Amino acid sequence: MWHVKYNRATKSNYLRVDPMSYVLIVDDDKMVAEAIADLVDLYDWHAKIVHGPRAAFDQIHRDPPALVLLDLNMPGVDGFEVMSYIRRDPIAEKTPIVFVTAEDDQGTRDKAKEAGALDYLIKPVDPEQIEAILNKIKSPQ
Repeated sequence: MWHVKYNRATKSNYLRVDPMSYVLIVDDDKMVAEAIADLVDLYDWHAKIVHGPRAAFDQIHRDPPALVLLDLNMPGVDGFEVMSYIRRDPIAEKTPIVFVTAEDDQGTRDKAKEAGALDYLIKPVDPEQIEAILNKIKSPQ
């Protein structure tokens, strides 16, 4: 399917074949979410941003993503709770989830791995890490 894609980084439109889906970014910080979306756009993926768990669940049900980049610390609920809910949902249970957080401690990393996260990224996110994750999703091994 062909569609017009807008690249936030270059502020231009171009035609693209949709490879499979999009990346859902869940972060309560709008500036951080936009920065991550810009990185996703650099690698020719479409990004959709939501700013809370409820909006994430609604979006996943409307249009399941290829990947969820999930903030670990949001007001009222943490990313582990959100991931647990997603994993119980038959529509989204196998959706790869990557935690994005400022927490850089081994205990939290271990908990993320045990919970089934594909990866764990530290803010500010390294573009090469985003590229590697998107390549994993595009060509699962």
